Amino acid sequence: MPTRFYRAYWFALALLLLAAVPPFTAKVFAGKHSHRVAPISSGVPDAASAEAARCNSLGVALMGQQRFADAERQFAAALKAQPAYALARLNLGIALIAQQKSEEAKAALLEATQKLPSDPYAWYNLGLVYKDTAEHEKGIAAFQQVVKLAPGEPDAFYFIGYLNTQLQKYDDAIVAYKSAIAIFQYHASAEFGLAKAYQRKGDAENAKDHLQKFQKMTAAKIGTPFGAGYGDQGKFSQAEYSKNALPKAPSAIPVKFTSQPLSLGPSSGACFFDYDNDGKPDLLLVSAVQNGSVRLLHNSGNDSFEDVTAASGI
Repeated sequence: MPTRFYRAYWFALALLLLAAVPPFTAKVFAGKHSHRVAPISSGVPDAASAEAARCNSLGVALMGQQRFADAERQFAAALKAQPAYALARLNLGIALIAQQKSEEAKAALLEATQKLPSDPYAWYNLGLVYKDTAEHEKGIAAFQQVVKLAPGEPDAFYFIGYLNTQLQKYDDAIVAYKSAIAIFQYHASAEFGLAKAYQRKGDAENAKDHLQKFQKMTAAKIGTPFGAGYGDQGKFSQAEYSKNALPKAPSAIPVKFTSQPLSLGPSSGACFFDYDNDGKPDLLLVSAVQNGSVRLLHNSGNDSFEDVTAASGI
């Protein structure tokens, strides 16, 4: 067959596959943790926070690009536009954590927890700041608030275990690490923390067992330990977009189906794609039978299709 046909065929097949992938992957990754937390509320009316929400969204995007100082400026601009915008205050604290500005981050996050007391993101990041400043007891208290608000998420349990290990409270640490693993069995950092807690407690056998589990888990790439970078310390450590800034889907376009007889032979599959970039979906019919035909139908825009197979060069 000519080269142009192969390109059109594989392009059409790729479109079909891509259309099928998102629902499957969404189901796979949704199973990682059992509990989902609702997006954080901005705490201000839509009309009053449009500009603040826009700046906040720019800041979140810049965080994803590792441009933390630029993100900080956007969050500051959001707060200038709307001083009561609690979400921007929270994200500002996260941007400051990423730049290792712990004291400034602590001040921003303390205010965020006061304005958003039911938001696990605020308490989680406050706990991260206390961890970085070696305020272990305060960090444990912050992560315990996360556990109350999101009991189905394992990461706060991990950090409670980590901070108790720093305080040499190994029994408490072991309980917290096991809680994390009970929620998510492939929590690599919790497995490593367990090994460390048992080792420091003097229980060499359990320490060896959990270290081996950690090694197998990471070697098989079914579990990834936490890192120190932005977003590498659990999902709650990431900045959040404002619900007010999210685009809203337009109303559905009315669709009318009109039957149209086609005497093109049997077809084993079909794919809509705009082959001539005129803004209207065209139709490719393919056949898997031996010596089967392939037809390209051009959308004429008047409720009909025209067979342009020969003219297209296929």
